Parts: sequence; C-alpha cells; structure tokens
Amino acid sequence: MRPEQSRTGRALLNWSLDDLASASGIHRNTLSNFETGKFQGDPGTLLAVRRALESAGVLLVEENGEGAGVRLRRFRVGDVVRFRPQTNVRYSFDIAADELGTVVDVEPHPPRTGPTYRMDVQFARTRVPGVFRFEYELVKAVPALTIKSFIESGGRQMIPPGHFLPNPAQDSPAQLETDPRKLPQELGSIILIPTSDMKLRREVDARGFFAKETSATLVLMFRQFPDGVSHTGPWR
Repeated sequence: MRPEQSRTGRALLNWSLDDLASASGIHRNTLSNFETGKFQGDPGTLLAVRRALESAGVLLVEENGEGAGVRLRRFRVGDVVRFRPQTNVRYSFDIAADELGTVVDVEPHPPRTGPTYRMDVQFARTRVPGVFRFEYELVKAVPALTIKSFIESGGRQMIPPGHFLPNPAQDSPAQLETDPRKLPQELGSIILIPTSDMKLRREVDARGFFAKETSATLVLMFRQFPDGVSHTGPWR
C-alpha cells in the first residue's frame, strides 16, 4: 500500500484523517506522517489502514504492474448507506443527515466505465428511488461472496459445457450464455466457464481475459481487480 492510495481512498470516501484513524485504530499523527512520506509504515499499520479502507468500499489495485490505483466498488443490494453531507437530495424526502438506509436495488452497469448508475435505498420511513450512487456514501458493506466460496458452494456444477456465466462481479442479472461475442466489457467483470470446454476457453482467452484455475473451474478475470462475485443459486 502506498501513501497516495491512502489519500485518494480517503478522498473517495469523503473521510478526514480523524475518520480513518477511528476506522483503523491508528493514531491520526501516524496516518498523517505516512501519507506525507515521513513514515514508511510497518506491516501492521499498513494492514489496518488497508482493511479500514476496503471495509468502506475502496479497492486498492495495481495498474499495469507499476503504479497503484484506487477505485470504489459498486454498491450492492444490502449495503448500508447514508447521504453525503454535500447532497441536497435528502431534503426532497425528509431524510435526516445521519439517517441510515439499505440499498434495495441497483441499476445494471452499462457497458462503459464511470459511476453513473442509479439505485434505490430504503430508509426507515420511505424508499428513495433512482438516485445516482455518488449522492451516497457507504457505511457498512454487505459481505461479498469470494470466488473461492462461490466455487465451493457449487458454482462449477451450475455451468454446463458450452456455456459460461458472464459478469457475476457486477450487479446485472446472472445468466447462462453461449455466445462468446457477448462477453461483458465492464471493469471488474468475471467470467466462469467449465474447464472441460477448451474451445470456449480459447475463445475467451483471445479476448484478453486472464485464466485462473481453481477447484477444477476456470475463473477468467478481466484486466481489473474483481469486485467479488454474486451468488447465483442453482440453475433450473
């Protein structure tokens, strides 16, 4: 983890040094010295900072194997959020500044980059529909299902030969697909296919995805850090 990642991560979350200190358990002065290059950071300190940022939805990624990047994960159904202090949207729905809500619906991400999607949030007295994600900040992330746990819970058995499961990392509906031309282009996309289908593997490899074999299942990840996976349940 690098100092600029800590600074950028805080900026994305609208966090002060005090906020990061509270979330990580690391003293504010230590964080300030790390971000300004006065302190390199011991492994325990860096791990605590990383965990605090990631638990709030920050993704720390390597860019081209050189520089260090920072992104925000997509909101998911079940996330606990609140309106950002700068927004005026909450006044239209009579929502208090510190009131917490739960994400109940997320607009599927279009095939391009950018935080332009909308979502619905249920507050105690009302449901706020169709507001852009950047009006909210994450308070508590819903636990993500990891690739490993997805596979161990039956992900491989859900995919018959000749098919692949596109885009389980994003919030679009999970579905079986047979046409490699329909591979998703979104950042963080993950493609699951059967290991036995070598023709499909070659088709997917040719489109610039990384192949990783785990528990007899190929996990093909787009050239971005994945944002977890969504459990699809058994196919009928």
